[in-house]
Amino acid sequence: MHLRLLRVLTLLVLLAGAFAGVARALDFDDEDPVPPHAEIGMVYSYVIGSHAGCLPHHLEVLSGELPPGLSIRSIALDKSVVEGVATEEGTFSAWIALKDCDNKSAETLFTFDVWARRWGISTQSLKAAAAGSPYSATLEGSGLPSDVTWEVTAGALPAGLTLSSAGVISGTATATGSSTFTVKATAKEKNFGPTRIDSKQFTLNVVSLAASASRKVAEVGVRFSSSLLGTGGQAPYTWSATGLPAGLAVSSAGAITGVPARAGSYAVGLHLVDANGSDANVQLNLVVRPRLAIAAKALRTGTVGSAYKLKVAVRGGVPALRWTATALPPGLKLAASTGTITGVPRSAGTFRVKVLVRDSLGAVSAKTLLLRIH
Repeated sequence: MHLRLLRVLTLLVLLAGAFAGVARALDFDDEDPVPPHAEIGMVYSYVIGSHAGCLPHHLEVLSGELPPGLSIRSIALDKSVVEGVATEEGTFSAWIALKDCDNKSAETLFTFDVWARRWGISTQSLKAAAAGSPYSATLEGSGLPSDVTWEVTAGALPAGLTLSSAGVISGTATATGSSTFTVKATAKEKNFGPTRIDSKQFTLNVVSLAASASRKVAEVGVRFSSSLLGTGGQAPYTWSATGLPAGLAVSSAGAITGVPARAGSYAVGLHLVDANGSDANVQLNLVVRPRLAIAAKALRTGTVGSAYKLKVAVRGGVPALRWTATALPPGLKLAASTGTITGVPRSAGTFRVKVLVRDSLGAVSAKTLLLRIH
């Protein structure tokens, strides 16, 4: 009887030891691990716990592979984390070994599903900036609603421009040239969702936009036409203007037309935008001359046989001027380019001389003037 009891107790002790050994065997906390899905661009963190064996524990990949962008890091004596930002979509399997301080090992197959990107930078390119003109461009992202913070992580923006955390590139570029830089966007999904990251390289060109006009001088009461010419950017250009003289207007294609109403000197503010969206503000000085008019009321008296010279007075108009005259006394003539009457009169009398002048814009003034020759 005692011998039988002793055998039963011995068996129970052996069984208890066996079960205790199983409970204390080195292993992962999760016997059938199902890692949470990863996602291209999403900040990923998956903690793997372990138990038994002697500390510290560490993990290593025996075969297969983790998703590109993810790696294993120990964070405690008995915990490690798979972390990083996945860069490639797909399913990735890896046999991961758990090892303790005695180099005892346990292995488990981990399978990671990486989904396609669900938030990213959607801006494809940046419009060029114009040196010396205010610039503003907003970077955009698309996908799941998120709160986004932006920063430059490599390279540099053109001098004079900055990137705000809200993704706005702004300022006034100070020099022409090309700048290449990398922008990183950190997007925190709304409603306590995960954080996603995307980076993109951009090149921003700074050009020197300039403007000129085919005509800069107009005349009161004379129809005016001038073509604006843009340089430094990509044609075609779109135009607008402020400060034009009364009676003139500009088209979006850059044609200034109309009939000026008042003489004066005008500082016209031009705004041009090229085909790439670069814009600039430039100033054009436009002069409106008074209407062409012969100012002389009569011609100075001359004497037969004596040299005569007189320049006909004129006001306003736009050079060059062309002159004609009829009914001049014999011996006198009018220079077409200067409006000067010269010669030696050969006959006495009172002559009604008709003088006409035309300017470069087509304005005409005509007047009949008396010329007495003694």
